[in-house]
Amino acid sequence: MHLEENERSSEEEDNTFNREKQAEAKNTNVAHIVNEILSSEKIFVQVLKLLHIDFREAVLKASCQAGKAVIDERVVNQILCSLPQLYKLNCDLLNELEERVAHWSNHCCVADIFVKKGPYLKMYSTYIREFDKNVELLEEHCRKNPAFAKVVREFESKPCCANLAVKHYMLKPIQRIPQYQLLLTEYLKNLDEESPGYRDAEAALVIVKEVANHANEFVRQEDNSQKLYEVQCRLIGNHMIVQPGRVLLKEGILMKLSRKGMQPRMFFLLNDSLLCTTIVASGNFKLNNILSLAEIKVSKPSQEGYQNELNIESVERSFILSASSAACRDEWLQAISTAINDYNTFTSVRNHEMATQDVLDIGAQLGTIAPIWIPDPRATMCMICTCEFTLTWRRHHCRACGKVVCQTCSSNKQPLKYLKNGLARVCDLCFSALQQSNSGDQAPSNMPLSPTSKSPGSFPFRKQKKIPAALKEVSANTDGSSMSGYLERTKANRKQWKRFWFVIMNKVLYTYAASEDVAALESQPLLGFSLQTEKPESSLHFKLYHKNTLYYIFRASDSQLCERWIEAIQEATVL
Repeated sequence: MHLEENERSSEEEDNTFNREKQAEAKNTNVAHIVNEILSSEKIFVQVLKLLHIDFREAVLKASCQAGKAVIDERVVNQILCSLPQLYKLNCDLLNELEERVAHWSNHCCVADIFVKKGPYLKMYSTYIREFDKNVELLEEHCRKNPAFAKVVREFESKPCCANLAVKHYMLKPIQRIPQYQLLLTEYLKNLDEESPGYRDAEAALVIVKEVANHANEFVRQEDNSQKLYEVQCRLIGNHMIVQPGRVLLKEGILMKLSRKGMQPRMFFLLNDSLLCTTIVASGNFKLNNILSLAEIKVSKPSQEGYQNELNIESVERSFILSASSAACRDEWLQAISTAINDYNTFTSVRNHEMATQDVLDIGAQLGTIAPIWIPDPRATMCMICTCEFTLTWRRHHCRACGKVVCQTCSSNKQPLKYLKNGLARVCDLCFSALQQSNSGDQAPSNMPLSPTSKSPGSFPFRKQKKIPAALKEVSANTDGSSMSGYLERTKANRKQWKRFWFVIMNKVLYTYAASEDVAALESQPLLGFSLQTEKPESSLHFKLYHKNTLYYIFRASDSQLCERWIEAIQEATVL
């Protein structure tokens, strides 16, 4: 019994000791924070004195030496607007803090001082609101008034300025409010709820947070304006990028697919537009396009073999972009999609939204918006007549749909709306569709060229390769396939690996030379076949067998893609 009582007594003593140590540590932290509030307030009051008193005296002294005012006093008052009131407020605050610290044992709390000064702290909101205008006024008079500019330069060179500009010190009051918030937050953390100053600390923090929100929003706007200004300075030519309300959301390099291959482009996503630029040798940018978010559609490619790509469609320009990784592509897709949604919400006029949707409906508005051109390497044959391209039988792009076609299948021209009704080469399919859509309209002044007279299926300039009908039933870019993408393939000797585009459709494996071809090189039913995977060290390979006969060995670009192909082929080998 005595032993248990002794143990309880010892435990209570330990708990009491620990509580006392914790209370002592908190008191030490509170004292440290209060001293930091006091010391930082002294420095801040010196900054206010530098602007409100010292700078005014420097201007007055220069006026006396020149025998006339170097600048109108009203202009100086506007530049230093609200600073006299802030100087008086913070001088009083500093005096009360010094008095409280000097008699700390009588009243160990400072939050009540901030609560009492709370209504006056809102003067900082007025200062923040006028800051941009006042700094611009200072810079304007420095440009227009050499005498005043000289006074400013000489004042900034004094030791009291520490080689910092006047506008740098003008920013200090905006930065002071977040400092108050940080210090009062730490102060509150180290107070017990039973402490006499706890409620005052909570109230003071609420007051300071309200003013800090204005300051933080201003700082964010300033950072954004600075970034936009830097972009504008690096653009070749006179381009006004900095505009009221415009925000820079994202920037980065993406590869743009063109007829010459992959080309790096610098993109800047704003809250109202997308800027496409080319990086020049000097590190600056040449502006290629400004695409309004009201007329942009962004999407992933329908084919699975291009995980890092992104389709951008707009009235003026459409193209394919490629990111460094799938994660980077998804970040851009999310950023652009969110920006488009936010922009349409901000300009939420229903008929405008409906008009935008109609513009981006490619099927219903052929020739209204710029199509995405299919890259040359992705088509080895005409997408209409299936004749093969060679060095002499060249590729052409239809300006209405973006398909790769031969010269025989694109011998017509038609006015297109997105080209301001200028004549452009179109394929036979689009020519017929556009002729039908325009049949009810009045014929334009620039009439299209008459179509070349040829019977269906005749190609006078090129002998067409005969392709079995079964190989034309499924195109390489079909959306209904269970799996599609590039793989390397070889036979048993593994000496010659060749890269093909493969599509699994209705349990048949189709092989294509490229991803946009409209006719397959061969087709192989997969029912009754079996797969055998390689050893772990060769996990990118798998073999296709029929009974005991090895047909092909396949190689994927990564292990995840390899697993997906194995699953898709295994599923296609059984009923």
